[in-house]
Amino acid sequence: MKWFPRSLSGQLVALWLLAMLAAHVFAVVALSWWRADNATLHPLSVRTIETRILSAYRLAGRSANADALLEDISLPDSTFRLASYASPDPYGMGEQERALAQRLRSLLDVADQVPIHVRLQQAEPERSSQRGGNWLERAFSRTHALALDVEVRLPNGRWLHSRHWPTMVPAHWSRVLTFSLLVGMLPTAIIALLFGRRIMRPLRLLTEASKRVSRGERVILPAPDGLSGVREITQAFNDMQESLTRFVNGRTQMFAAIGHDLRTPLTSLRIRAELIDDAELREAMVKTLDDMSVMVEGALQFARDDALQEPTQDVRLDELIQEIVDQQTVQGREVRCESRPDPTLFYRCRPVHLKRGLSNIIDNAARYGQVCIRVAADKVRPALRIEVDDEGPGIDAEHLERVFEPFTRLDSARSADTGGLGLGLAIARSCIRAHGGDVTLHNRAEGGLRAVIELPN
Repeated sequence: MKWFPRSLSGQLVALWLLAMLAAHVFAVVALSWWRADNATLHPLSVRTIETRILSAYRLAGRSANADALLEDISLPDSTFRLASYASPDPYGMGEQERALAQRLRSLLDVADQVPIHVRLQQAEPERSSQRGGNWLERAFSRTHALALDVEVRLPNGRWLHSRHWPTMVPAHWSRVLTFSLLVGMLPTAIIALLFGRRIMRPLRLLTEASKRVSRGERVILPAPDGLSGVREITQAFNDMQESLTRFVNGRTQMFAAIGHDLRTPLTSLRIRAELIDDAELREAMVKTLDDMSVMVEGALQFARDDALQEPTQDVRLDELIQEIVDQQTVQGREVRCESRPDPTLFYRCRPVHLKRGLSNIIDNAARYGQVCIRVAADKVRPALRIEVDDEGPGIDAEHLERVFEPFTRLDSARSADTGGLGLGLAIARSCIRAHGGDVTLHNRAEGGLRAVIELPN
């Protein structure tokens, strides 16, 4: 639903208002249809009619010009007139009408022998249409629009006739809703909005902390006051970060210990290999041992996450890219940046760690000829996208992911010109993923390989 708010506080306000509206509608429907068949008048309307009859009764008994005065005080929903006789009543009064007559007798303070006639009858359609009313009164006008006729004999022998159009229980609710919805929804909406913002404040801090952790920072969130659920989430985040830190440190220490322990036997084997008389065998064994030593050092470099200790800071991305390009140019390689990032664009990262990852990717591409770099900022996601194109032979589709595995070197890369142990791309992906991003490889239609680096911005 496009019209529904996307934010948590907005959805909370919208749901709260819908719940309030649904509750009012349910109350109107339940009370209206429950009491409509009994033709029950609303108590407030009855009190108003009784007060008007009392005023007209006193006015008619004390004024010589009562006819004109009664006409003046008549209203669209209450009319008064004087008559010399009572209207015929072939049906008599029902239980509700007798109860209303008894209330009027007590209010007017008249004797029991003074006749009071009360008739509640179906209103004529043409008359009911003239009196107007609210939307709910008009909706019930065909089956439940009633007129209340009251006749009271005056002390002078004349009769006070009055016709009233009372508000029934269903119609009364339209007036209640006009006030209740406005007064009820406005403060509750404000309360829901403030409550939603109170929830969102620690969640926004948690989101920002998660982004910083994805860049290798260590963030300890203080436990927020108030909501227990938010406190539990914050504590779980801190516990998760502690567990991850212990896991990474344990892995690093394990590989460091393995590498340290391997140096001694490798050195011993190399010394013994030097004592072999067969020159061809000696050179082969020494070369193998040297390769093993390089592999051990490379594995330690890959596993040693010393960059995690590097402080995170805001750096200009265009300067960081230019430093890598300059390093490649000094080595005699053709590397150019076709689209430079905005000079005002700062990226929060561990610059040495990120530069190592980007350098490995560009260095790998520069071995196959000219390299083109493009940098773009995607404001919709938001993310930074860095594309590195080379002019190499490309890679088979089934091997595009495999080359990121440590010590993986495809047959096409095994040459004296390229060399390497197959750790460059593995280290590059590790560095980039440590910043919350990722790197993928794609074969270009015009030939060569394209490395796509995406970093959260």
